[in-house]
Formats: sequence, structure tokens, C-alpha cells
Amino acid sequence: MANKRKTVDKLVSAAQAILKESGIEALNSNAIVERAGVTPPTFYHYFANKHVLLRELGRLLMEAQSETLREETDRSIRNEDELRAYTHYTLQKALKVTRDFEGGYALMVSLRALPHLRDVRLEYQNTMADFLVTYLSEKGLCSDAVDLKIRARLSLGLAYSTVEMLFETEFVDVEKILDLTADAIVRVYDLF
Repeated sequence: MANKRKTVDKLVSAAQAILKESGIEALNSNAIVERAGVTPPTFYHYFANKHVLLRELGRLLMEAQSETLREETDRSIRNEDELRAYTHYTLQKALKVTRDFEGGYALMVSLRALPHLRDVRLEYQNTMADFLVTYLSEKGLCSDAVDLKIRARLSLGLAYSTVEMLFETEFVDVEKILDLTADAIVRVYDLF
């Protein structure tokens, strides 16, 4: 079992390094096995193709980004300023998680652009929208769960787009952009 995990980790790490260095266009099973130092049959033993590996990477990135929201469940949100602070903090953490995730930017673009990977992003955003509905409802901030879920989905889309944009603009004016995004998300929720 330990050897299996070690081999899978080598394949995942190799794919991440290729994504970081050369982007999605350079990612293929031959490049992955060469980088990982394993044989093609070993790759195909664990992954049917590169898309299955990309799905796994996408799931890992989305889970890491999602954890930034789950970590703050004890935070008090009684007014607009506290919601803005919570939003800004989670945006900062999501950006850091993505920057720290090797190949994170290329993977984010892939999750948005490739039709066979979009469902990974959308599934996590839907799960996190449900989380936010529960979280904000439990804080007594909204009783219309259907409306709140629409707002949560929009806020998550804004957050995702902001992180992606910061990579594309080489992290120019990070704090200003995070402040503006937090303000926009607070307006989307319109809870106070």
C-alpha cells in the first residue's frame, strides 16, 4: 500500500511540475512518466489517461481552496464590515493556497476551459455554496436558502475569477483587487 501511494504521489508531482513549468499543452502521459521515472504501464495502472490525473489534481486544488472557507466557521458575522473582513481573509487564503499548489494556475485555467474538467470545479463550487448557505443561515443572516444559494454561487465565481486574474496580471495590486472583490461579494449577498 505504501508503494502504491508513493508511485501515485510521484505521478501527481510530475504532472504538477509539468503544469507549472510548461502549462497544460505540455502535459501528456509520456512526459509524466519520464518526469516521474516510471514506465507507461505503471502510469496506466493508476490512471486511465492524463485527464483522469488532471481530475485528481483538480479535486485536490478545489479541496484545498474549499478548506479556506471551512476553517473560519467560528468567526462572528454580525454586520457588513465583519462579512467584508471574512471575505477578504478567505480570498487571501484561497490565493495563497493556489499559489502554493504547484501548477495551480494552469490547473485553474484547465478546470474552467476544458469541458471534461469543468464539472470538478462546478461540483466543488456547488458544495461550497451549500456550505455557505448553511453557515450564513446558522448565523441568522438569511432565511431564503434558495436566494442565498444563488448569491453564494455568484460569490464563489467572483472569488475564483479574481484568483485566476491575479495570476494573469502577475499579482499587481493584490490587496486593492482583494478589497474590491470583497466589497463586490458583500454587495452580492446584500445581507445587511
